[in-house]
Amino acid sequence: MKYPRLTLPGSAWLCLAATAVLGLGCVQQPVWDGIFTIDKTGGAKTCVAPAAAPADNQAVLVQMQVSNEGGWCGISANHGGAAFDSYLLVARPAHGTVYAHHVGANTRIDYTPDPGFAGADKFAVRLIPGNAEIQAAVTVTK
Repeated sequence: MKYPRLTLPGSAWLCLAATAVLGLGCVQQPVWDGIFTIDKTGGAKTCVAPAAAPADNQAVLVQMQVSNEGGWCGISANHGGAAFDSYLLVARPAHGTVYAHHVGANTRIDYTPDPGFAGADKFAVRLIPGNAEIQAAVTVTK
C-alpha cells in the first residue's frame, strides 16, 4: 500500500512531533512583525507624533506632544518604504534626549524629556540617504 506524501512547513512538523511524542497541543504563534518587544514598551502615557516621510533635501517640521512620566515619544520616518541608513543629530534638545534607531521598516526618532521638565523643547535630525531633515517642536506636559 502506498501512502500519499504529506508536505508541511518546519514548524508544523515540530508541532506534529510534539503532539505525537509528548501529548502536547500546539498553539498558533502570531507572525513576527519585525519589531522587538522592547521597542513597543517604555513609551510615554501621552505621545502625539505624526509619522514623517521627508523628501530628499527637504526639512519637515513635526509637532510632538509628550507627557513627562519617564517614557519616550517617537517619530516614525521612512524613505521609500524603508528605514533610513543613518541619522545625525544636528540640533540637540535643551531639556531631553534623542535616540534614533531602526524599528521594523522605519527609522524611529525617540525623544525623552528630562525628569521634572514641562514646557517647550526642540531638536533636529538629518536622515541619510536623501539629506532630509526632521525638525521637531516638542511640548512636554506633566
